[in-house]
Amino acid sequence: MCENLLKSLSVLYVEDEEDIREMLKEVLEEDFLVFDVAKDGLDALGKFKRKEYDLVITDIEMPRLDGMELAKKIKERSPFTPVILLTAYSQKERLFKAIDIGINKYLVKPFTPEKLLEAICEVAKKFKKSLRLDEEMVYDYETKEVKKVEDIQRLTKKESAFLELLLKNPEKIVSIDEIKEVVWGGDFSEDALRALVKRVRKKTKKELIQNIPSQGYKINISHK
Repeated sequence: MCENLLKSLSVLYVEDEEDIREMLKEVLEEDFLVFDVAKDGLDALGKFKRKEYDLVITDIEMPRLDGMELAKKIKERSPFTPVILLTAYSQKERLFKAIDIGINKYLVKPFTPEKLLEAICEVAKKFKKSLRLDEEMVYDYETKEVKKVEDIQRLTKKESAFLELLLKNPEKIVSIDEIKEVVWGGDFSEDALRALVKRVRKKTKKELIQNIPSQGYKINISHK
């Protein structure tokens, strides 16, 4: 099990059957940073709009807005948020539709809390290899790629070193001296730095990297 990883996650669990919903909340909420529950798809969508979660777990059969439609709306709003679908069915046509929507994993009922935790760990381990920069863009630490909804940009060694340095200090201005040491190992020119910043902005977005005159650079990311 991945206890430390689970403790870093904020999760939304969606289930219309109150007994099951409250039982799982009582059993699992201590395992997570946040474990919120919703009684149906509309309730969940409202909560997600107010406070985006690291991961959403939803039943498929629910009144007002079912799990498949909820997942579709979540993916439209935040394409890189993982969704686990809970279903009593294993029909191929339903699973194909889930794949089309972008469901990250499905779990067939009935299941134990331990099985659910295993599924969450499996999805979260993949998710935590990347960092969401905004609603439409993530950085993959493993592949050194910036992944947009319809585009992937590969970063060079220096570009990824620069971006990762800023990501390690999300609330801090990273000085030019520190950038020089980490990215170039000492020898560099300010023209080279400006060119590097320009390339990274082009591969991501201009607003992501803020220039603080005479001090350094700062990252602007919209994630939890």
